[in-house]
Amino acid sequence: MTTLSRQVLVERVLTLWVQENRDTHSIAAELGIDEREVCNIIEQSEGRRP
Repeated sequence: MTTLSRQVLVERVLTLWVQENRDTHSIAAELGIDEREVCNIIEQSEGRRP
């Protein structure tokens, strides 16, 4: 995955999480990625993981 596509994915996950108040399962299903990856993105954005 390129840096730009990764950035777009992160932004989309965070938009669905924060603005649309979606759960991690529905975000993963919509974007076609693993739910653990959704959790990792959210945790990193909140400063919980490096």
